[in-house]
Amino acid sequence: MLRTFTILILLLPVAGLAAEGGNGPYTGRQVADVIDEFRASGQPFAYSTNLVSSDLIVLAEPEATDPLGIVKDILRPHGLMIRSDSGVHLVVRADNRAQKAAANAPPATAGAATPELETVVISASRYEIYSDLSASRFSLDQRTIQNMPDMGEDPMRIIQRLPGAAASGASAKTHFRGGEESEIGIMLNGHGLFDPFHIRDYQSIFSAIDSRAIEGVEVYTGGFPVRFGDRMSGLVLMESLESMQPRHTEIGLSVFNSSFLTAGNDADRNWLFSARRGNLDLVIDSEYGKPSYFDVFGEYSFDISPNATLSFNGLFANDNVEVILESEPSELERVVSNTHNAQFWVGLDNRWSDELTSKVVLSGVSFENTRFGSLGDEEKLVAAVNDDRKVEQFSFRQDWIWNSSQAHLVQWGIEATYLKAQYDYANSVEFFGLPALFEDQPESSSFAATAEPRGSSYSFYFADRWRVSPKSALEWGLRWDDQTYTDLASDSQLSPRINFMHALGPKTELRLSWGRYHQSQGINDLQIEDGITNFWPAQRADHMIAGVRHLFRDKYSLRVELFKKDMHQVRPRFENLFDPMGLIPEIQPDRVRLDPTSATSQGLEVSIDRSNGPFTWWASYTLAETTDRIDGIDELRSWDQRHAFQGGLAWSNRNWDIALAASAHTGWPTSSLSLIEDGVDDEGEPNFVVVAGPRNVERLRSFGSLDLRVSRKWKLRRGSLMAFLEVSNLGNRSNECCLDWDLEEDEVTGEDVLERGVDYWMPLLPAVGVLWEF
Repeated sequence: MLRTFTILILLLPVAGLAAEGGNGPYTGRQVADVIDEFRASGQPFAYSTNLVSSDLIVLAEPEATDPLGIVKDILRPHGLMIRSDSGVHLVVRADNRAQKAAANAPPATAGAATPELETVVISASRYEIYSDLSASRFSLDQRTIQNMPDMGEDPMRIIQRLPGAAASGASAKTHFRGGEESEIGIMLNGHGLFDPFHIRDYQSIFSAIDSRAIEGVEVYTGGFPVRFGDRMSGLVLMESLESMQPRHTEIGLSVFNSSFLTAGNDADRNWLFSARRGNLDLVIDSEYGKPSYFDVFGEYSFDISPNATLSFNGLFANDNVEVILESEPSELERVVSNTHNAQFWVGLDNRWSDELTSKVVLSGVSFENTRFGSLGDEEKLVAAVNDDRKVEQFSFRQDWIWNSSQAHLVQWGIEATYLKAQYDYANSVEFFGLPALFEDQPESSSFAATAEPRGSSYSFYFADRWRVSPKSALEWGLRWDDQTYTDLASDSQLSPRINFMHALGPKTELRLSWGRYHQSQGINDLQIEDGITNFWPAQRADHMIAGVRHLFRDKYSLRVELFKKDMHQVRPRFENLFDPMGLIPEIQPDRVRLDPTSATSQGLEVSIDRSNGPFTWWASYTLAETTDRIDGIDELRSWDQRHAFQGGLAWSNRNWDIALAASAHTGWPTSSLSLIEDGVDDEGEPNFVVVAGPRNVERLRSFGSLDLRVSRKWKLRRGSLMAFLEVSNLGNRSNECCLDWDLEEDEVTGEDVLERGVDYWMPLLPAVGVLWEF
């Protein structure tokens, strides 16, 4: 069954350099061809083919003579501009003010304004990659994005190769710097997405976000500013694709999904529609279940005035998932999960003046999840579970930016949300064989509970950013949050934060961050399946981060970062000691409750990359430790990775993309199990119990994976066709994921002994697909 998939991916070589270019005349040529010529000669340009399409033609000869100036000149008539960041010149859309200024300015000076303070990034641990995420902070064009061996074309799996990230291999969810998976917020077009994952009741294998429908992804692994709250570890911020063409359409088919996307613009309007259907139910033998799911995303935006834009957004994800781990009727293990997740939001962007802007987002969420499960192995356990959940949420958010001068910027905002949920849960279980021998394990148990929490959450923030010198910028901020649905008195939270950036030289920057981050227990996170019907106080994390980045010869970027995260008021959580992949984890005998008083994560991250030209590569190394403080003892968290390496190589030309990526890390912690004699029965025969050893003092074998992707593109009479081959775990390495304990009879003594078995993540997994663009 899908035990699956590690994805840390990017990039491999096959020789060859495009011919050096950059010679006129330019008028009448494709804009993309001109930029590609400069790229082939080593100039660090990057762009998305959705922005710089084959329809864009150079309209006039550029007046500049240097490559950067030439590209700026030929982009300006198409409403595009260059943004230089970390040595890469990225093609982006000009905003309305920039377009008007460019249209009215002389050619030699248009677009040459000094960058505003608003564009200065001063938070440490920030990575910005358009349509993709990478191990260093840099930008990638659309062709390189397609080169990623990212299983299922999932942007949430791409972030798993960032420094400080840890992932199970099965799930699209990620741990950042020792935090839990739930501590990462995900936002799309200004709206905080609510549980945007497919197959949520069995590892959340894929996200509900189409990577080809998003244009920008911004990731914080720590140190994020005060305008973002209620998360302790990190953020993933996305913007949807805005086509520069009147119409752009894509039809795709792969092992993982079938997809349709269309986008376009008409005068002052932009629109996008994306639909995907998962294909796992078509490629997996029905003996192992039927994971059927789809998602739909749409956006429509238009200018209601020269300084105001209104947008309508909707995301709908639907799952009808059946998972079967054992199909024999006498040992049936089966779970059926149905999920409906509808999210709609309206955004209004206003530019009140050159200095003052605002954004308002009104949103609504309707979420329903039903889970039915049964286990029928009379040699181990017989169990049933019924789990119904519903959540409704309505939210108002408003953000303001006042850019009073080139040296001063102020931000503030408010958010109010009304939430209500319904829980109806019941389970029953009988234990036999080895599960019945666990210490303090009853022969059978049952539990049922309902809950209907409702209430509100509120937040306010203020941030003040100054350019304190020509080489330094400082931002301080304060955030206030409160929740009423938790029924906890005086649980409001204050979160002060400070970020500082200083240019040590023309190509070297120092960034320092300190901040307090709170996270309340979401109304959808009630631990009712583990018998908890109350909410816990908000957790707290204090981040301290120091980072240095240096650019070598305008081609190589080196980044070194130290971090420490102290966590307090950590709420209790439940884990399975040996097998986190259990079909119904809450009724397994290895389920334990953990009550940390605090937790700590600290480490060092080093990354280097070369992101120019047809040949690129990158590598990163993380040395870290993350622990819980339980009963006065520091215990490793179950996703602790002492050492982690990620790296990749890639080569591409006009038609071919070839990529290879590698990832390796220390095996995750695990525990031992012992069979111990515990007195005698009425007939004088010895009784035995099984007792778990000290938690997480042992480790699984080190993890390693090599992934490959090869794609070829052909021009057609109408559009283009791309075909790809992707292979995950190219070396077919057996990566340990879980322990499987059983009782076996000793051949010599005839006594029962414990047998330790090991389960593995996915072996070598090939996939193919095609994409037609027109």
